[in-house]
Amino acid sequence: MYLFSVDEEQKRRKAEKLLQAGALVISTQVLNEFSNVMLRKFGLSAQDVELACRELTNAFTVSAVTVATIFSALKLKARYGFSYFDALMVSSALEQGCSTLYSEDLQHGLVVEDRLTVINPFRD
Repeated sequence: MYLFSVDEEQKRRKAEKLLQAGALVISTQVLNEFSNVMLRKFGLSAQDVELACRELTNAFTVSAVTVATIFSALKLKARYGFSYFDALMVSSALEQGCSTLYSEDLQHGLVVEDRLTVINPFRD
């Protein structure tokens, strides 16, 4: 969201630095949540949201949420107490072999399954 923000300049700059740092992965869930927020909260047109999604899919590797991702997320939810949608994001990151999950919604520094560390890139 912050890559497209005009109101939160500092967070936008941090998000741009992350993008320049290397190969990043997003899930189809991220695209869904992004689209919903841009349409409902920011009032963008469907065409503008489509263009933004195209930019994101060109910049990131996209991981599709599968049935296996959902079952894994349910196990993570039970084990760690995540909300379902947070567990789905964590599950996607684990499936892709990510070692870092950037999120301001999860506990900074949390290590999941001994191989995925949650980092809040906007934390001061």
